[in-house]
Amino acid sequence: MKITILFFSLVFSFFSYANNIIVNGTRFIYPSNEKEITIQMTNSADRPAIAQAWLDNGNANESPDTIKTPFQITPPISRIEAKGGQVLRIKLMNKAEIPTDKESLWWLNILDIPSVSKKAGKDENVLQLAIRSRFKFFYRPVNLGSPESAIEKLSFSAKGKQLTINNNSPFYVTITKISTENKIALNAKTSMIAPFSTEVVTLNKILKSGDKATINTLNDYGADVTRTIKIY
Repeated sequence: MKITILFFSLVFSFFSYANNIIVNGTRFIYPSNEKEITIQMTNSADRPAIAQAWLDNGNANESPDTIKTPFQITPPISRIEAKGGQVLRIKLMNKAEIPTDKESLWWLNILDIPSVSKKAGKDENVLQLAIRSRFKFFYRPVNLGSPESAIEKLSFSAKGKQLTINNNSPFYVTITKISTENKIALNAKTSMIAPFSTEVVTLNKILKSGDKATINTLNDYGADVTRTIKIY
């Protein structure tokens, strides 16, 4: 999950505020047979907050008012009371151009704009942060089979420290680590490989054909899944 500070004012004395909008997941999946999905937001702070929600196509710098996606988010902007909650409803409005033979990816943005604390006096400057969180948002056709099978359809070939990873599945696969004999060969922030695509990563050690390694990937719940692989 990426966290980006979008806006701030620099002052000499200030109160600062952390991100207080909590979202009930780290990634979200929209099955093609659902009319809509819901996402729960909770305000953990002792003051109200404004939350703005939108989807983007992968460009984190694009303004929300210029982005076009086939989904509708309700409500796009909401006030969440202190210790309160808000349900986001995301509905697919047009599936005409979405592939039916593989997953598609968007990014869900939640912008948390806290209210100014009453503890701040009239003559005190306040540093107020609007914090954006981005979450992977997958549209998944229901005819693709089990996402757990995706890891079995990865193939690996090495040339020196260059490892070629082929994803022969219709699912996105996120790799977080590759290791051999308890020694890390690749420790990635995340390396996400699109369906039916190939990616080349650089290792910190040489692997050769016949070697075995352990790969760590993320499942639908953001949990680590490990598997032994063979290098070809």
